[in-house]
Amino acid sequence: MTNRIETARLLLRPLTLADAGVAYEWVGDPEVGRHVSWLPLHSMEETRAWLEEIAWEAHPATHCALPSPALADNYIWGFVRKDTSELIGSGGLIWEAQAGLFQVGYNIKKSHWNNGFTTEAMRGILAFAAAELGIKRVSGGHAKENLASARVLEKLGFVYDREDITPHVDGTRFFDSREYTLDLMQIAPASRDELHEIAVFLHECWQAEYRGIVRDDFLDTMTVQARHAGLLGWFDAGNKGFLALRCCGRLVGAAVFGQSFTDGFSKDGEISAIYLHHNYIGKGYGRMLFAKTEAALAAQGYRHFVLDVLADNVRAMRFYQKHGYTKVGDAHVQLGDHVYPLVVFRKDANDTKSEGMKNEGNRKF
Repeated sequence: MTNRIETARLLLRPLTLADAGVAYEWVGDPEVGRHVSWLPLHSMEETRAWLEEIAWEAHPATHCALPSPALADNYIWGFVRKDTSELIGSGGLIWEAQAGLFQVGYNIKKSHWNNGFTTEAMRGILAFAAAELGIKRVSGGHAKENLASARVLEKLGFVYDREDITPHVDGTRFFDSREYTLDLMQIAPASRDELHEIAVFLHECWQAEYRGIVRDDFLDTMTVQARHAGLLGWFDAGNKGFLALRCCGRLVGAAVFGQSFTDGFSKDGEISAIYLHHNYIGKGYGRMLFAKTEAALAAQGYRHFVLDVLADNVRAMRFYQKHGYTKVGDAHVQLGDHVYPLVVFRKDANDTKSEGMKNEGNRKF
């Protein structure tokens, strides 16, 4: 697992003791710390102690992997401008045991306020949290008077939860605060306007995953435009639905479902396609998307689900069988000048085995 994150204007990296002098410019600034429960720090000694506390190297067992949130500590990065190599702030994820969630936190030099750096950095950190750490939900908060921090949380998509009272660590004062939560992975029906983005995503998945299964001469002739036209046709005909799985706004998964066109199964609901970006495999997100897709078909009144898989995609067939799908027939599909055998699988809508799926590493394309 990498511990560096790159955004358009920033490089996010772990802080070290060598950063103490620069870090003290913001952690020791009373104005920066005016609305922060643990700031300001009052000396270089306190700054070095803080840097030692948050050092990634101090937690090798948990900062190389995250087997359980209960084993995690803090994940803090320094924000470095690419254009000047200047360290301008810090932020990350702080484990809150009582809430059972990671909480976001951030601070930046006053000279760099109101330039969007904090929002940009935290968006990168939240994407890292989902893809690398498997974190599905986070919390955030700000002193009610800290309107700038409120704007950051709102831009990141956080949803207001409640008001609270937060004590300062020195025990001398309290903040009236507002608390928020954010589901990092959000699944929603896709609109017609989103179909081009989905077409690009599906095209990239095909190119990456089907080399060696489908002939290269066919893959090389595929185009985003053709796929987009096909999705539009399904959408306008009203017989297919689309789900988009997004992480911090980025499309990382998609599903296509609806009326089955498979011979002999026209009364069934079909999962025509389900895709997950490779960075998000093994974190439970494929299970989420799969369950939502089956739920959408059940809501449309389908009592059985059907799907087909290329016969050479042995891993995918094992995956679907493991999660309640039974082989019910064979079929074929022509892709370019070559005909490929398919295996047809079916599942009763009352079978909830997909709820317990543990591995979403196989995708049907």
